[in-house]
Amino acid sequence: MALWIVFGLCLGVEAICTPWYLKALWPQKCRKSLILKMVCSTMFVSVGVLSMFIAENFSSYAITMLVGLVFGWIGDYFLHAKPTDVYFVTGFISFLVGHIFYIVAYVKTLPTLFTDYKMFNIPELIIGGIVLVIAFVMMKVTKMKMTPKIVAFGIWLYFCILTFMFVKATALGYHQWQSGADGGILPFIVLTLGSFFFVLSDATLGVIMFAGQKKNYPLKIFNIITYFWGQIMLASSILFINA
Repeated sequence: MALWIVFGLCLGVEAICTPWYLKALWPQKCRKSLILKMVCSTMFVSVGVLSMFIAENFSSYAITMLVGLVFGWIGDYFLHAKPTDVYFVTGFISFLVGHIFYIVAYVKTLPTLFTDYKMFNIPELIIGGIVLVIAFVMMKVTKMKMTPKIVAFGIWLYFCILTFMFVKATALGYHQWQSGADGGILPFIVLTLGSFFFVLSDATLGVIMFAGQKKNYPLKIFNIITYFWGQIMLASSILFINA
């Protein structure tokens, strides 16, 4: 019961500090906004750790997800601390590595729990294709400018990895739900919504950075809320997935 109380407190701190952070960072980032952002980031890592102990889940899935969460925490710091190319690239790579750890967790777990699962299948390919087409259309509509070409390549590679992560997270949640395992539909909800929120957050971040929307505060609010709560939901999947 004590761990559940702390879990609830972490959600409460996240709910309070996210709007506080959004207020502090506008119109310009500062030390206060950095501190508040790292508090919010620490909460989703804490939710991951607490989920492990609540569910007594120290499996490969749980550990791999926790490593991904930690890389998200590192990325948050470097993308906020200093407005330099070195810090930006470091933060970008940290998020990329975090996504790869998430993917590893899903890809290893799916065939472990569901022996008849096919890693490449038509429904998932269709879903992934739809997401990428929507992303392409959004780039054209918002007139995103990504130069030089190596930047455009890097962004597209990142989004393809992000899409793959979303598809596999959704597949894992769906199969866990359909298997009749404990948690019912909750694994499907937290994995699908969590990964989808991540897609939405990173998509809006791309618009903010490459489509001249850096002064669009409502878009920034959407970007941050979907990011933090997406991470919270992915962290809480450790409560349900043990493999």
